[in-house]
Amino acid sequence: MAKILLVDDVYTARSMIERVLRHVGRYEVYSVDSGHEALAVAELNPPDVIILDINMASMDGLQTLYQLRALGVLCPVVAYTARTERASGEFVSQGFSAYVSKNGNLSGLLTTVRELIGR
Repeated sequence: MAKILLVDDVYTARSMIERVLRHVGRYEVYSVDSGHEALAVAELNPPDVIILDINMASMDGLQTLYQLRALGVLCPVVAYTARTERASGEFVSQGFSAYVSKNGNLSGLLTTVRELIGR
C-alpha cells in the first residue's frame, strides 16, 4: 500500500482530501498541518508521495520542499495550492514533481497522485 504524506494547514481541506485518498485510492495517508511536522513524519516514515500546500504559516511549501530534500527525502512532491499567480511550470522548475490547483475538484489531484506512484 502506497504511503502519502498530506501537508495542509487548513483542517477542513486536509480532512476531506485524506478521506478521499483513503477511500478511493486505498492509500495509507499521514496528515499533518505544518512543514515542521512534515519533516518529522517524512524522516521517520518515508512516504511514496507528498502532497504539499504552498501557503502555510511558519514554513511555506517551498521552504518545506527544500528542507525535505536536504533531509534526503527524494519521493515525488505535488505542489497543491490555490495560488494562481504562478505558472505550473514554475513550481516544477523549483523542484516539485507536479502542480495541482486547489479548485474543489479532487479528480486532478487523484490522477496526479496515481501517476506519480506508478513511476
